Amino acid sequence: MGALELLWFALIIVFAFVGIVRGYPKELGVTTSILVALLVLTEWGGKILLGLDAQLGGLLGGSFLAGPYSNLIQAAFYLGLFIAMVFISYHGETLAFRGDPPPGPLGVAMNAINGAVNGYLISGTIWYYLDRFDYPIRFLGLFSPPLTNLAQALLPFLPLPILEPYLLLFVVFLILVRVFR
Repeated sequence: MGALELLWFALIIVFAFVGIVRGYPKELGVTTSILVALLVLTEWGGKILLGLDAQLGGLLGGSFLAGPYSNLIQAAFYLGLFIAMVFISYHGETLAFRGDPPPGPLGVAMNAINGAVNGYLISGTIWYYLDRFDYPIRFLGLFSPPLTNLAQALLPFLPLPILEPYLLLFVVFLILVRVFR
């Protein structure tokens, strides 16, 4: 597989095209859902995982977080939960904001930008959790270390390191915009 940052940029571009097709009112609803998912994972993800470990560990006779596959299990938990929430936000009847994009190039640009933001949030969060748990998918042959210099330089610019202190503020703001607009 190629460099990880190329995949990241490619996914952002793919989501920009998705944004053009769906329109920014729907994409803004997805942005809100993604931010809620990130808030849930950052605030309660660890507690949920420890609770599951305690419950299942009691039934199985040991902690699955203390075993050799701990990083893989933790990454699968966070990524599985996040991807499920993203899938739900894109599937079926979604949270949509009111309004129509302006006609012409400005509307296309607004749609593309909002789609690219969602791509940044989604692919950047996946990359963040893979990095946080030391890329436990290496055994699948999808990634082999080391990271390139560019990838290492991009790590501080992934969504969670930047947005984590402000997630609640962004979620409340977007919900208020949805309600009062």
